[in-house]
Amino acid sequence: MKQPAVVAGAGVIGLTVACKLQESGRYSVVVVAENAPGELPTGEKQSTKWASPWAGAHWRAWASNQDTTLQEMEIKTYRAMMSIAANVSEAGIHVAQGIDLFEDLPEEKPWYISMVNDGVELPVESLPENVMYGVQYSTLLIDVPKYLNYLSTRFKSLGGTVVKKHIDHILDATQYADSEQNTMVIVNCTGLGSHTLGGVCDQAMYPSRGQTLLVNAPDAKRTITRLGKQFGYIIPRGNDTVIIGGTTDKHQWKCEPNALITDTIISRALNLEPSLLPVDARVLDKDAQVQALKKNIISVNVGLRPMRDGGVRLESESMRTAENGKVVVVHCYGHGGFGYQSSLAYADKVYNLVNAAVF
Repeated sequence: MKQPAVVAGAGVIGLTVACKLQESGRYSVVVVAENAPGELPTGEKQSTKWASPWAGAHWRAWASNQDTTLQEMEIKTYRAMMSIAANVSEAGIHVAQGIDLFEDLPEEKPWYISMVNDGVELPVESLPENVMYGVQYSTLLIDVPKYLNYLSTRFKSLGGTVVKKHIDHILDATQYADSEQNTMVIVNCTGLGSHTLGGVCDQAMYPSRGQTLLVNAPDAKRTITRLGKQFGYIIPRGNDTVIIGGTTDKHQWKCEPNALITDTIISRALNLEPSLLPVDARVLDKDAQVQALKKNIISVNVGLRPMRDGGVRLESESMRTAENGKVVVVHCYGHGGFGYQSSLAYADKVYNLVNAAVF
């Protein structure tokens, strides 16, 4: 008999974990989440507190040169997603050129440049004004709505079940597991929800508000990130639309778009990538270019990244239900802005933790 398991949370981490457990053949998995991929009523948007739908997303290393744990998670996911990009067209992952620009000269070469495909340092003379260092490499663009739907569809095709339900306490998830089993398994992938979720209430969790724009820009093919005071990024989605951003407003819970931030995002994005505009609009003066790109805005988005002081919480603990039933809870949350680019490797880690606790 398969071991029942409940995954709380249906973001990229929760769905990736659910697929990993379900495909192993050892587990019968139910995903329980207030928000999950799927069609919404006309005019409705996904919750801003559910981070995954609002991501760019692309693979760009978040780990520092000293953080070897996160380096492992990111490079393993990079390699796995390269395989998905080559073999699974419906996943919405594409290979593209990536450029990282640093306003401050790094003390040492970024760790990832020797591990990714086609990684090179950019000539100093090719760098934009006030940029001290740059690298170029082959990276991955992730069409977020398409990828989340792919994960959800794949999970269900493997026999998994998704239940759209809010839970107030982590042990509320046990009602979706087979109570006849001696041990119930819950995987907590609730992201920012772990800040207030009963039985967890992790005060190390906090939001980082991110405002982005989705624009129509079919000529933009590269993903570019500028790190520093003029922070900004451009992430094509492979379908003629592009995410441009953005902000990293720590401890900011407000989800209303800011018009001044929109103007700043557009101005910085055009400095990074003139091909966001059609050829005939690139000769306009700066103000006219900003207005031209504004006309191509599809949506203004605000999402809350699930940040955590101390980094990702990845561990298991034992709990008891009110009926004294044994529950193994594996926590995997707090991925901030690097959920997609580390998701597959973290799912492997969760799988090993669950196996160790149950078998």
